[in-house]
Amino acid sequence: MHHSLRYRAHIDGLRAIAVLGVVLYHFGANWLPGGFVGVDVFFVISGYLICKSIYADVADGRFSLLGFYERRIRRIAPAFLAVTAVTALAAALILLPYQMLIFGRSVLWSVFAVGNIFFYQRTDYFAPAAQEMPLLHYWSLAVEEQFYFLFPALVLLLNRFGRRGLAMGVLGLFVASLTASQFMLTRDPAAAYFLLPFRAFEMLIGAALALPGLRFSQKPAECAAAVLGGCAMILGAMLMLTSSSPFPGLRALTPCVGAALVIWGGEGVATLGTRLLGSRPMVFVGKISYSLYLVHWPIVALGKEWLGPVAPLPFLVGGVALSLLLGFLSWRCVEQPVRLNRRLFTPKVLVGATLAGTLALAVFAQIAIATRGLPQRLSPEAQRLAAYAFYNGDPVFRQGVCFTPFFLADYKAKPECLPTGHPSVMVWGSSHIAHFITAILAAGEARGYEVGQITGAACPPVVDADQTRMPYCAAMNAFARDWVLANRPDILVLGGIGMPTPELDREIEGFVRAGIRVVVVGPVPLYRDAVPKLLVRRLLAGDTGTRTEGDLLASAPQHDQRLRAHFAGKPGVTYISVFDAACGGTDCPLMVEGEPLQHDSSHFTLAGARFFGRPVSELIFGSSAK
Repeated sequence: MHHSLRYRAHIDGLRAIAVLGVVLYHFGANWLPGGFVGVDVFFVISGYLICKSIYADVADGRFSLLGFYERRIRRIAPAFLAVTAVTALAAALILLPYQMLIFGRSVLWSVFAVGNIFFYQRTDYFAPAAQEMPLLHYWSLAVEEQFYFLFPALVLLLNRFGRRGLAMGVLGLFVASLTASQFMLTRDPAAAYFLLPFRAFEMLIGAALALPGLRFSQKPAECAAAVLGGCAMILGAMLMLTSSSPFPGLRALTPCVGAALVIWGGEGVATLGTRLLGSRPMVFVGKISYSLYLVHWPIVALGKEWLGPVAPLPFLVGGVALSLLLGFLSWRCVEQPVRLNRRLFTPKVLVGATLAGTLALAVFAQIAIATRGLPQRLSPEAQRLAAYAFYNGDPVFRQGVCFTPFFLADYKAKPECLPTGHPSVMVWGSSHIAHFITAILAAGEARGYEVGQITGAACPPVVDADQTRMPYCAAMNAFARDWVLANRPDILVLGGIGMPTPELDREIEGFVRAGIRVVVVGPVPLYRDAVPKLLVRRLLAGDTGTRTEGDLLASAPQHDQRLRAHFAGKPGVTYISVFDAACGGTDCPLMVEGEPLQHDSSHFTLAGARFFGRPVSELIFGSSAK
């Protein structure tokens, strides 16, 4: 017989804080920039409740792995499968083929509890934005299920060494996981965020709190201080952390320890804090928190795809309200019947239905993958335009040859990328100058110039390593600076520059003193979404226009003006505005002669490289005569 835990209203209240933080954050509540730490609070709660039950069953000799997994299936699978199926139906109606292909892959990985690994693998430079992946939030479910697949067996093993052995094992794993998480933040931040070894310490905090023999205070002052202090730590993390904060690592201890304090204090005597957490509104949200978590992100992701640009406040209010409604319906119509009606949903029925639902979703996913996103849903012209989202941009950049791809561990220059004679041109910077290289090569060859290329993903041409988090950029930029000073190309073309820095100005002045003509190429058009998607959305709405028409983000022209003003009048430096050179202003076309000029929001197709690159190249080589 399984050991049932007594109901804890304050933990439902803690769940409410956690899920509301995540939901508000995802719907754009800028005043809660760290709301994502609600997931970490969930990890601690889960670790405490589930491990407390495991410890009790093991101590009484009643623990069964099959019984444990049956309870996990009953708790997790019904709402998970139902929400995934409904999301898949909505995705088939809303998403374009390349998005549907990625969605199919995410379904396949997620139904087998390894979605976190899939999303970790998608963190590359040219990957779609997070809002294009409606199941992205399933990463946390995968981490939990992987933990509970392994942890019960570990408890059975450690239990042979008594309570002390169990405690030492849990604490040892906690220290190892936390240390690894903090270390990995500097090596592979995505791995630290998505993968179990670097997240396990959060559930182990709950597991440590649940250890047999741990004392819970019965003193009102201590309990009140713990609950209020813990809530303050959680809310403080939600208010102070941002998406750019290195996370999890040591920073995750603030919300996690805060959650542990709330649980610890609430286990003692009732206080004002526990009564507030146990109030009816908080308990209601806490009870539906799992379903609410499941439904909210598909609403965010698919809502943005379906509605397009929408005012932030209506999206926040409407999205949260709809999430609460659908979360309640999922809890009431799916979660509760399966959990409470055990006569109908016997273990055999439960497992059989779960396997059938998993298989059905896996088959759907395979079809979406095999067809490359179910393109048959679209007209032939829409299919043609949408296919540009699968565009292979490697030839545009010379990726793998003279363009260093995303997250490469090290940089090594290739001789074929370095000119050996004069006159010569060296192109240095990020992808936003690399995609001009085909046009510059053609223009240079016509004029007798050798053209070199030192470029890397997300590597602005600066020597200051703090300007980028890419591991290879410091070495690439240091090599570029030394090569330029040693070989003195006739023209040095810099691009992909962010805000100018004193370091950059000093470097450029040094190049000019060495007799090198410096050309700075400004930003390219940056759109609110991938250009093929914008064109398809317009086509589906009956609009065949190909001009910017409000889809251009204002940040690109503004940045162009800032750079123009900064470099104006600097001796030996020529600034080229891409907007002026190619478009005669900011109203650039999205497509020319039936070919999209960009395959995402800012990177050129070969057609784009020709359209933008030819006039820019004319000005680059024209500058050498000035």
